[in-house]
Amino acid sequence: MIGDLELYRGREQAYVKHFLLSEYVETWAHKVGSQWTELAYVDGFSGPWQNADEGFADTSFGIALGALTRAKATWAGLGRPRKVSAYLVEKDPGSYQRLQEVRAHFPEVEIKTYLGSFIDQAPTILRDIPKSAFAFFFIDPKGWKVDMRRIAPLLKRADSEVVFNFMFDFINRFAKALDPKTAASLDLLFADDGWRIRLDEVPPPGMDPTDHRKTVLVDIFSSSLRKIGGYRHVAETTVLRPTMDRPLYSLVYGTRNAIGLEVFRNSQIKALAKQDEARGVAKLDAAVKATKQTELWSSLGDLAPAPSKAILDGEERSAKATLLEAIPKAPSSIRWRDVWPAVMERHVVGKAKINQMANELRKDGSLFVTGWGPRQRSPADENRVSRP
Repeated sequence: MIGDLELYRGREQAYVKHFLLSEYVETWAHKVGSQWTELAYVDGFSGPWQNADEGFADTSFGIALGALTRAKATWAGLGRPRKVSAYLVEKDPGSYQRLQEVRAHFPEVEIKTYLGSFIDQAPTILRDIPKSAFAFFFIDPKGWKVDMRRIAPLLKRADSEVVFNFMFDFINRFAKALDPKTAASLDLLFADDGWRIRLDEVPPPGMDPTDHRKTVLVDIFSSSLRKIGGYRHVAETTVLRPTMDRPLYSLVYGTRNAIGLEVFRNSQIKALAKQDEARGVAKLDAAVKATKQTELWSSLGDLAPAPSKAILDGEERSAKATLLEAIPKAPSSIRWRDVWPAVMERHVVGKAKINQMANELRKDGSLFVTGWGPRQRSPADENRVSRP
């Protein structure tokens, strides 16, 4: 479980990232354990950096290893023992030395550490992961210098998923850099020869140029990740700067399984609320520091709106439109299992909400569901749906 927000003062964006990771890996470790006897976690840029907790509760690998430990105990209690392992990479010798302390805190996890570049170590890690394991890759570089083609064999591993921290704010500053070295490093990240042409696209009418640029860059990277890893579903969540309404980075998720996509979106929705909380604390701290008006700003902080609600409301409206677009008109039809993942991939919305939308559309005659049972409340994956 993630450490207390107090551990993240001054780095609230990391709290949001770690909360999402905690929510996802906790569920992932328990769900995947129902089918796989071995689970593996890979952290390509482990650190530790700036951690305030001696037990590494405020680090990505500490959060993941805690989740693996709890999942292992759960399955052991059910008489279904599971093996859990972790593969941690760090190139800084000082941080790598500290990384060796992790074994004492997580004795139930088989831990291997690698000193050096994640890019260089990727082939070794691929060999080291047991062939019978389901793997989760967490790739969180400090910048963007990642050669996606060199780590492609690792990402293509059949039984695996990934979360990649796309450092938008840094990348955006240098996206049109003329320096050959910088330009070449961005080419390695995007692995798409035509990405600069797309970046020059004119924003749609009424769309803010900055928002358009962010959308395009994230979409280019997401498409590259999908292609390189062979992922069926790719989704993204944006982490904002703690005290400014500006995107700092995007966590891009890739999976081949719709259930994984569902878990990611559910985790993201919870993380958005936590982002409101973390940014509220950061803005309050900044205001108190600037004005010295502690009591005034504390009361105003209680009245601060929750931006996540407006975001989610907008996503739900858009999801309903996408839902209808995805369903063909009768007599053609489509399986429900092919509809809801497509909607969820494009919008931050949970499966329960999509099912609710479908049921409401069915009741008002906007949607036909073949095989609807007398006690059924939402479409089942095997149902076929169409529009009148």
